[in-house]
Amino acid sequence: MAKNELSVVGQVKGFLAQDSVKNRFNEVLGQKANQYMASIVNVVSASAQLQKCEPKSIMSAAFVAASYDLPVDSNLGFAAMVPYGTKAQFQMMYKGFVQLAIRSGVYEDMNVSEVYEDELKSYNPITGEVELVTDFSNCTQRKAGQTDKIVGYYAWFKLLTGFRKGLYMTVDECRNHAQKYSASYKQDIKKGWTSSKWTTDFDAMAKKTVLKLLLSRWGVLSIDMQRAISDDQKVFDGEGKYSDNPETKEEAVDIFTINEQQTIEGVVSE
Repeated sequence: MAKNELSVVGQVKGFLAQDSVKNRFNEVLGQKANQYMASIVNVVSASAQLQKCEPKSIMSAAFVAASYDLPVDSNLGFAAMVPYGTKAQFQMMYKGFVQLAIRSGVYEDMNVSEVYEDELKSYNPITGEVELVTDFSNCTQRKAGQTDKIVGYYAWFKLLTGFRKGLYMTVDECRNHAQKYSASYKQDIKKGWTSSKWTTDFDAMAKKTVLKLLLSRWGVLSIDMQRAISDDQKVFDGEGKYSDNPETKEEAVDIFTINEQQTIEGVVSE
Protein backbone atom coordinates (compact mmCIF):
# COMPACT_ATOMS: atom_id res chain seq x y z
CA MET A 1 0.00 0.00 0.00
CA ALA A 2 1.42 3.41 -0.98
CA LYS A 3 2.25 5.83 1.81
CA ASN A 4 -0.20 8.47 0.60
CA GLU A 5 -3.02 5.93 0.71
CA LEU A 6 -2.61 5.46 4.45
CA SER A 7 -4.57 7.51 6.94
CA VAL A 8 -2.56 9.85 9.15
CA VAL A 9 -3.34 7.60 12.11
CA GLY A 10 -2.01 4.64 10.12
CA GLN A 11 1.16 6.50 9.21
CA VAL A 12 1.75 7.51 12.83
CA LYS A 13 1.32 3.88 13.86
CA GLY A 14 3.79 2.95 11.14
CA PHE A 15 6.41 5.35 12.45
CA LEU A 16 5.89 4.05 15.99
CA ALA A 17 6.38 0.49 14.77
CA GLN A 18 9.88 1.25 13.48
CA ASP A 19 12.67 0.00 15.73
CA SER A 20 14.63 3.25 15.38
CA VAL A 21 11.64 5.27 16.62
CA LYS A 22 10.84 2.87 19.46
CA ASN A 23 14.47 3.00 20.54
CA ARG A 24 14.37 6.81 20.67
CA PHE A 25 11.31 6.79 22.94
CA ASN A 26 12.80 4.00 25.08
CA GLU A 27 15.98 6.03 25.56
CA VAL A 28 13.99 9.00 26.81
CA LEU A 29 11.13 7.38 28.74
CA GLY A 30 12.33 3.92 29.70
CA GLN A 31 9.51 1.67 30.92
CA LYS A 32 6.92 4.36 30.20
CA ALA A 33 7.71 4.38 26.47
CA ASN A 34 5.07 1.87 25.31
CA GLN A 35 2.28 3.61 27.21
CA TYR A 36 3.43 6.99 25.93
CA MET A 37 3.50 5.83 22.32
CA ALA A 38 -0.01 4.41 22.69
CA SER A 39 -1.17 7.80 24.00
CA ILE A 40 0.15 9.49 20.85
CA VAL A 41 -2.06 7.27 18.70
CA ASN A 42 -5.04 7.93 20.98
CA VAL A 43 -4.58 11.70 20.78
CA VAL A 44 -4.31 11.68 16.99
CA SER A 45 -7.25 9.29 16.64
CA ALA A 46 -9.42 11.62 18.73
CA SER A 47 -8.53 14.78 16.78
CA ALA A 48 -9.92 15.38 13.29
CA GLN A 49 -7.66 18.43 12.99
CA LEU A 50 -4.47 16.52 13.83
CA GLN A 51 -5.44 13.97 11.22
CA LYS A 52 -5.01 16.72 8.63
CA CYS A 53 -1.39 17.30 9.71
CA GLU A 54 1.78 15.80 8.29
CA PRO A 55 2.60 12.65 10.29
CA LYS A 56 6.28 13.57 10.61
CA SER A 57 5.39 16.87 12.30
CA ILE A 58 3.09 14.98 14.70
CA MET A 59 5.87 12.58 15.59
CA SER A 60 8.33 15.44 16.05
CA ALA A 61 5.98 17.35 18.37
CA ALA A 62 5.31 14.16 20.34
CA PHE A 63 8.99 13.42 20.75
CA VAL A 64 9.72 16.94 22.00
CA ALA A 65 6.98 16.49 24.63
CA ALA A 66 8.44 13.08 25.52
CA SER A 67 11.88 14.65 25.96
CA TYR A 68 10.37 16.66 28.83
CA ASP A 69 8.46 13.60 30.12
CA LEU A 70 5.17 15.49 29.70
CA PRO A 71 1.95 13.86 28.45
CA VAL A 72 0.63 15.03 25.07
CA ASP A 73 -3.05 14.85 26.01
CA SER A 74 -3.99 18.55 26.01
CA ASN A 75 -6.86 17.83 28.42
CA LEU A 76 -4.27 17.15 31.13
CA GLY A 77 -2.80 20.63 30.68
CA PHE A 78 0.92 19.74 30.50
CA ALA A 79 1.76 19.74 26.79
CA ALA A 80 -0.05 19.41 23.50
CA MET A 81 0.34 18.71 19.80
CA VAL A 82 -1.54 21.61 18.24
CA PRO A 83 -2.58 21.63 14.56
CA TYR A 84 -1.39 24.62 12.58
CA GLY A 85 -2.35 24.26 8.96
CA THR A 86 -0.92 20.95 7.75
CA LYS A 87 1.65 20.69 10.52
CA ALA A 88 1.52 19.95 14.24
CA GLN A 89 3.35 22.23 16.62
CA PHE A 90 4.64 21.39 20.08
CA GLN A 91 3.00 23.54 22.72
CA MET A 92 3.75 23.80 26.42
CA MET A 93 0.77 24.29 28.72
CA TYR A 94 0.89 26.04 32.08
CA LYS A 95 0.97 22.82 34.10
CA GLY A 96 4.02 21.80 32.08
CA PHE A 97 5.91 24.91 33.15
CA VAL A 98 4.89 24.25 36.77
CA GLN A 99 6.12 20.67 36.48
CA LEU A 100 9.51 21.71 35.12
CA ALA A 101 9.85 24.33 37.85
CA ILE A 102 9.11 21.73 40.54
CA ARG A 103 11.72 19.38 39.09
CA SER A 104 14.38 22.09 39.25
CA GLY A 105 14.25 21.93 43.04
CA VAL A 106 14.67 25.69 43.58
CA TYR A 107 11.02 26.72 43.96
CA GLU A 108 9.20 26.49 47.29
CA ASP A 109 5.77 27.25 45.84
CA MET A 110 4.00 28.77 42.84
CA ASN A 111 0.55 29.20 41.35
CA VAL A 112 -1.34 30.85 38.51
CA SER A 113 -5.01 31.76 38.57
CA GLU A 114 -7.70 33.85 36.95
CA VAL A 115 -8.71 36.94 38.95
CA TYR A 116 -12.35 37.98 39.27
CA GLU A 117 -13.60 41.54 39.41
CA ASP A 118 -14.59 41.35 43.10
CA GLU A 119 -11.14 39.95 44.04
CA LEU A 120 -9.07 42.82 42.63
CA LYS A 121 -8.58 46.02 44.59
CA SER A 122 -6.07 47.84 42.38
CA TYR A 123 -3.55 47.34 39.59
CA ASN A 124 -0.80 49.72 38.50
CA PRO A 125 0.34 48.84 34.95
CA ILE A 126 3.38 51.12 35.27
CA THR A 127 4.89 49.58 38.40
CA GLY A 128 3.25 46.19 37.99
CA GLU A 129 1.91 46.37 41.53
CA VAL A 130 -1.35 44.54 42.12
CA GLU A 131 -3.46 44.48 45.27
CA LEU A 132 -5.94 41.68 45.85
CA VAL A 133 -8.52 41.41 48.60
CA THR A 134 -7.30 39.66 51.73
CA ASP A 135 -10.69 38.26 52.72
CA PHE A 136 -12.18 36.17 49.91
CA SER A 137 -15.21 35.11 51.94
CA ASN A 138 -17.23 38.00 50.56
CA CYS A 139 -16.20 37.34 46.95
CA THR A 140 -19.02 35.56 45.13
CA GLN A 141 -18.14 35.68 41.43
CA ARG A 142 -15.67 32.78 41.47
CA LYS A 143 -18.02 30.58 43.47
CA ALA A 144 -20.87 31.37 41.10
CA GLY A 145 -18.75 30.56 38.06
CA GLN A 146 -19.25 34.01 36.54
CA THR A 147 -16.43 33.72 34.02
CA ASP A 148 -17.58 36.92 32.32
CA LYS A 149 -16.34 38.69 35.47
CA ILE A 150 -12.74 37.54 35.02
CA VAL A 151 -10.64 40.70 34.72
CA GLY A 152 -7.12 39.28 34.63
CA TYR A 153 -4.63 36.55 35.46
CA TYR A 154 -2.03 36.39 38.23
CA ALA A 155 1.02 34.15 38.54
CA TRP A 156 3.52 34.05 41.39
CA PHE A 157 6.39 31.99 42.72
CA LYS A 158 8.52 31.77 45.83
CA LEU A 159 12.07 30.42 45.74
CA LEU A 160 13.63 28.37 48.51
CA THR A 161 15.84 31.40 49.14
CA GLY A 162 12.74 33.40 50.10
CA PHE A 163 12.64 35.53 46.94
CA ARG A 164 9.06 36.01 45.77
CA LYS A 165 7.73 37.56 42.57
CA GLY A 166 4.35 37.87 40.90
CA LEU A 167 2.97 39.06 37.56
CA TYR A 168 -0.54 40.27 36.80
CA MET A 169 -2.00 40.77 33.32
CA THR A 170 -5.45 42.04 32.48
CA VAL A 171 -7.67 40.14 30.07
CA ASP A 172 -7.02 42.86 27.48
CA GLU A 173 -3.26 42.58 27.98
CA CYS A 174 -3.46 38.81 27.43
CA ARG A 175 -5.64 39.32 24.36
CA ASN A 176 -3.23 41.91 22.96
CA HIS A 177 -0.34 39.51 23.57
CA ALA A 178 -2.20 36.78 21.66
CA GLN A 179 -2.96 39.09 18.74
CA LYS A 180 0.70 40.13 18.56
CA TYR A 181 2.28 36.69 18.77
CA SER A 182 -0.33 34.25 17.42
CA ALA A 183 -1.02 34.41 13.70
CA SER A 184 -3.77 31.79 14.03
CA TYR A 185 -5.57 33.87 16.68
CA LYS A 186 -5.46 36.90 14.41
CA GLN A 187 -6.95 34.77 11.64
CA ASP A 188 -9.69 33.56 13.98
CA ILE A 189 -10.65 37.12 14.83
CA LYS A 190 -10.57 38.22 11.20
CA LYS A 191 -12.46 35.26 9.72
CA GLY A 192 -14.48 33.97 12.66
CA TRP A 193 -12.55 30.71 12.79
CA THR A 194 -11.70 28.51 15.80
CA SER A 195 -8.24 27.32 14.75
CA SER A 196 -6.27 28.67 17.72
CA LYS A 197 -6.17 27.48 21.31
CA TRP A 198 -6.46 31.16 22.21
CA THR A 199 -9.94 30.94 20.72
CA THR A 200 -10.94 27.52 22.05
CA ASP A 201 -9.31 27.76 25.51
CA PHE A 202 -8.44 31.38 26.25
CA ASP A 203 -8.29 30.77 30.01
CA ALA A 204 -5.60 28.08 29.78
CA MET A 205 -3.55 30.05 27.26
CA ALA A 206 -3.74 33.23 29.36
CA LYS A 207 -2.55 31.35 32.46
CA LYS A 208 0.29 29.83 30.50
CA THR A 209 1.32 33.21 29.08
CA VAL A 210 1.39 34.94 32.46
CA LEU A 211 3.37 32.11 34.08
CA LYS A 212 5.76 31.78 31.14
CA LEU A 213 6.50 35.51 31.12
CA LEU A 214 6.96 35.55 34.91
CA LEU A 215 9.41 32.66 34.87
CA SER A 216 11.33 33.88 31.83
CA ARG A 217 11.77 37.36 33.32
CA TRP A 218 12.42 36.66 37.01
CA GLY A 219 12.57 32.91 37.59
CA VAL A 220 15.55 30.63 38.09
CA LEU A 221 15.61 28.69 34.83
CA SER A 222 16.91 25.14 34.65
CA ILE A 223 18.28 23.89 31.32
CA ASP A 224 14.96 22.13 30.65
CA MET A 225 13.02 25.31 31.46
CA GLN A 226 15.16 27.37 29.10
CA ARG A 227 14.68 24.76 26.40
CA ALA A 228 10.91 24.61 26.99
CA ILE A 229 10.53 28.39 26.69
CA SER A 230 12.44 28.23 23.40
CA ASP A 231 10.62 25.14 22.07
CA ASP A 232 7.11 26.32 22.91
CA GLN A 233 4.87 26.74 19.84
CA LYS A 234 7.44 25.47 17.35
CA VAL A 235 7.00 23.02 14.52
CA PHE A 236 10.00 20.71 14.47
CA ASP A 237 10.12 19.76 10.82
CA GLY A 238 13.87 20.04 10.43
CA GLU A 239 13.82 23.82 10.76
CA GLY A 240 12.53 24.30 14.32
CA LYS A 241 10.51 27.36 13.42
CA TYR A 242 7.68 29.15 15.16
CA SER A 243 4.77 28.15 12.95
CA ASP A 244 2.24 30.30 14.78
CA ASN A 245 4.37 33.43 14.50
CA PRO A 246 6.21 33.27 11.19
CA GLU A 247 7.77 36.69 11.80
CA THR A 248 9.86 35.21 14.63
CA LYS A 249 13.15 33.90 13.30
CA GLU A 250 14.94 31.15 15.19
CA GLU A 251 18.05 29.13 14.54
CA ALA A 252 17.27 25.92 12.69
CA VAL A 253 17.10 22.84 14.91
CA ASP A 254 16.62 19.27 13.75
CA ILE A 255 15.07 17.69 16.83
CA PHE A 256 13.65 14.52 15.34
CA THR A 257 14.67 13.02 12.02
CA ILE A 258 12.79 10.13 10.47
CA ASN A 259 14.12 8.45 7.36
CA GLU A 260 11.22 8.84 5.00
CA GLN A 261 12.75 6.13 2.79
CA GLN A 262 11.66 3.67 5.49
CA THR A 263 8.20 3.31 4.02
CA ILE A 264 5.25 2.34 6.19
CA GLU A 265 4.07 -0.46 3.96
CA GLY A 266 1.91 -3.11 5.56
CA VAL A 267 0.23 -0.76 8.04
CA VAL A 268 -3.52 -1.05 7.85
CA SER A 269 -5.16 2.25 6.99
CA GLU A 270 -7.96 3.31 9.31
